[in-house]
Amino acid sequence: MSLLTVQPFKGIYLLGATAFEFARLPLWIFKYLTPYGRQHSNWSFRQALGMRLFYSLLNHTALVQIKTPLPQTPGKEKDRWIIMTLREEWKELFKGPMLGDGTGDVIPGDIGGTWYTQKGEKVLTAGDDVENVLIVLHIHGGAYVTGDGRTEASGYFASKVLKNTPATHILAPQYRLSTLPASKTSNPFPAALQDTLTSYLYLLNELKVPAKNIVLSGDSAGANSAIALLRYISEYGDELSIPAPGAALLWSPWIDPSDGSSAVVTSNRNHGTDYLTPSFVTWGHLAYAGLNGPANLQSPYANAKVKAFGIETPIFVNAGTVELLYDDDKEWVEMMAGVDGNRVWFDEEAGIPHDVLLVANLLGFDDEADAVAKRAGEWLRDPIISQSLMQESNNVYEPANLQGASLVVIIVRGKVQNLQTLVRHFVLDSLAVVIPLRTLTQSKIPASQDIERLHFNTRNRMP
Repeated sequence: MSLLTVQPFKGIYLLGATAFEFARLPLWIFKYLTPYGRQHSNWSFRQALGMRLFYSLLNHTALVQIKTPLPQTPGKEKDRWIIMTLREEWKELFKGPMLGDGTGDVIPGDIGGTWYTQKGEKVLTAGDDVENVLIVLHIHGGAYVTGDGRTEASGYFASKVLKNTPATHILAPQYRLSTLPASKTSNPFPAALQDTLTSYLYLLNELKVPAKNIVLSGDSAGANSAIALLRYISEYGDELSIPAPGAALLWSPWIDPSDGSSAVVTSNRNHGTDYLTPSFVTWGHLAYAGLNGPANLQSPYANAKVKAFGIETPIFVNAGTVELLYDDDKEWVEMMAGVDGNRVWFDEEAGIPHDVLLVANLLGFDDEADAVAKRAGEWLRDPIISQSLMQESNNVYEPANLQGASLVVIIVRGKVQNLQTLVRHFVLDSLAVVIPLRTLTQSKIPASQDIERLHFNTRNRMP
């Protein structure tokens, strides 16, 4: 245990750190006056300074390990706060990796959560009509050591998603956070994953929400848990009668928390353009690993890099091009896309740091956050995706009907960044001709530059 995490050393350090940061603030202001001194030449002064200040805040917070209180009372959330009670019959649905090392030190239990709703929608309770709702089950980020899903921490994220997507409700569980020093009660892996499953079972079995009406979502560490839940459903879902959600939204997922060394941050090519600090990554890594150490995080349910898995749920993954996790996220998407039947979309926003939907209001990236959330909304509304959700569409092609076709024409609405992923879920031995809808609505024959041809065959899914 570091001396900085206990009083009076913690208080002394924080006073000194505050004075130090105020002393060098004029230097940062002067440095960022012109684009040449900023971390990224396209950033504004507000963004550059916001990033610098947030980096320092996160660094000092991690060094003293400021804990997030997790009360089980409503607080400011009032009637939007709920308790999800773990039913006795649900305990049988926690098997294998959900039980950790088998010692019984980490067991599932009741958890709290916060509802966010579209205007005019009410908080859902047992017995409500849920046939026409679209619920985003969002697992918040914070390296497994901070955050709570409540309004102060997750309200901005929720507002962007509700504004830009067809979601009617968002449920953000207040899962157990991991702590240091590690102990039998410090909530290491798989505590957060257990709580993620509990919240999913609550929607399915308590509120009777159809799985196709649920969008599983997670940012950063929360996305790591969301991936693990999808893997669990892939491997145990049929046996335990746990259906897969209609879609998944993953925001800057922390793919591999098994390496918490400073080098994994400082050697990253995007270290200078992100706010994630070595101290914060190490804190999350050590706390989530628990008493068993890094070996505990070599499970594929913690380190998603270990192996891919198949899942019927279409997956949308967003990352910023200058964030620390960009390369890991892209690599994982490519790995998952190589599994037959998977539908994985990779969306990137140029020049933004880690997890922009969580902290854009603090850093000055509000427009970029809107753009990211809007594209996620367009993706959810797309007929290819809506066939997996509660929304019905008369314009959905069934892959089985296209097998063996020599030529397929796909009309694309809006901007598509990766045409390969658009048609990858069709198992074809044919030529796919992709035509943007805008060229048709202009009442003209599409020009050659508006048409892209992609050849797919059953032996090689990538063109």
